[in-house]
Amino acid sequence: MCGRFTLHTPVEILVERFSLSSLDFSYNPSYNVAPTQNVFTILPKGSTPTASLIRWGLTPPWQKKGQSSPPLINARLETVADKPTFKGLVNTQRCLIIADGFYEWKKEGAKKYPVYITLDNGEPFAFAGLWDNASPASCTIITKEANDFIKPIHHRMPVILTPETEKLWLAPLTFSEIRDSLLIENPGPLKHHRVSTLVNSPRNNVASCILPVDELV
Repeated sequence: MCGRFTLHTPVEILVERFSLSSLDFSYNPSYNVAPTQNVFTILPKGSTPTASLIRWGLTPPWQKKGQSSPPLINARLETVADKPTFKGLVNTQRCLIIADGFYEWKKEGAKKYPVYITLDNGEPFAFAGLWDNASPASCTIITKEANDFIKPIHHRMPVILTPETEKLWLAPLTFSEIRDSLLIENPGPLKHHRVSTLVNSPRNNVASCILPVDELV
């Protein structure tokens, strides 16, 4: 799964990397993006991609008025077209969710510790996402079986798109036309390092969250 990520890249780099004309919201870098927070998304509106802030975590369709259920922060690529919650979104409500790193928790014996994972070049990237325009708008991150690099850390990983598959994901194509490309998608070399348990609490949103644990004093 993908339960935490980061986006601290300077805004001018994001605007250039994702060919955005402008932002209609205030950009606040984050070292500990958590579910239910608003996240930087890109929607396919016409010929120009549009950046928006959308809450991370779809509201479960079975949730009754006045009740509270855990938000749906991930959707499995392998079954997303079959699940009632997602199949109505997967052909027409796709989006990019922008990040520059993400966290997973590696199990060692009875304990888990957090690991920070980025592209080897440290550049920002896009997760494949789905969004629902119900009020308030919300989104979820697509995951798949982990590749050989991530598998020793966790058995699942987010679908990290390349610039080429970003275009496919936002294009007016059916999910069945692009599914196989995503299953074999290779985002390029990744790197990771162990970080401190600061990241375990979303209250901690500081640069120390991403530092290697042996650099902290």
